[in-house]
Amino acid sequence: MTQPIKKLTSLDDMLGLSGFSEQSEDTEKEGAVKEIDIERLVPFQNHPFKLYEGARLDDMVRSVKELGVLSPLIVRTISGRFGTYEILAGHNRWNAAREAGLNKVPVVVMDGLSEEEAMLIVTETNLIQRSFSDLCHSERACVLAKHYEALKCQGKRMSLIDEVKKLLNADEIRDEATCCPVGTKLKSSDITGQYYDLSGRTVARYLRIHELINELKEFIDSEAICLRAGVELSYLSEDNQIYLVDFLNQNAYKIDMQKASELRTLEKRSRLDKATMEKVLNGTYKPKKVGSNSILKKGIKLKPVMIKKYFNEEQSQEEVELEIEKALEFYYQHKPKE
Repeated sequence: MTQPIKKLTSLDDMLGLSGFSEQSEDTEKEGAVKEIDIERLVPFQNHPFKLYEGARLDDMVRSVKELGVLSPLIVRTISGRFGTYEILAGHNRWNAAREAGLNKVPVVVMDGLSEEEAMLIVTETNLIQRSFSDLCHSERACVLAKHYEALKCQGKRMSLIDEVKKLLNADEIRDEATCCPVGTKLKSSDITGQYYDLSGRTVARYLRIHELINELKEFIDSEAICLRAGVELSYLSEDNQIYLVDFLNQNAYKIDMQKASELRTLEKRSRLDKATMEKVLNGTYKPKKVGSNSILKKGIKLKPVMIKKYFNEEQSQEEVELEIEKALEFYYQHKPKE
């Protein structure tokens, strides 16, 4: 006999939004909306989103002064710090409430979450409260990366997204993107793209941007480096990314697609060091000429038997190339030095 599927408790039910009953901060009923001293709340560690500033913050402060905080913050208890809570959703409301002089704000406590689930709530609620176009490139990359990871895990994490959307009355924001015609099989990046109205290729680029160190993400956000050049730079090792940031901060170097691609190629061939990087950046690097018989000129083809052995027919050329690249990187990283 088929076992009944355990249904997650709706956050509407958990919060009692039908009656919106508020309780004191000392009441520990799980999932109920309650008032918490604003000083007992701390921001999410490594919060990836920028808080509102300027006119947008002023408008929110004015609204909070007139109407209060209408939507409860989502928080979790901090282990080992009794009575202190970490904000998962509502950083801007919390900040505006402080600016407005409020002492308490409404919250709902969600405990028992893994770090991945907590981060998923942070990213999804930020996107629901704003629009995707409002986010800077690094924030978009973070949202897409976390949603992509959730899709690969499916189950509990996707249910978590749905329940958070219900909490914020966001069901009408977007159509259900994971539905597709019978017989159609979509990659996780394609499903993520449908969810945010983006092409799979654009999603793939943002997933690469998420691999950049924070300092390089800032160059992307300020458009000092274009998105596609950032994708190329994401293939550099963390050490080389740090060297690159140092060069950019100390000099007036500009990075275009050609320089970014050159750096990636040198990284792939294990020929990128600080001296070579500087030559690429200042335009004095001269690559060795490639002979007419070189595989770089002719390219290389895999035999069908090898393709069938390691790949399936549903994979695109881009996916196959990416897997080969990862396999080669792993091989050369672990290859004994001669």
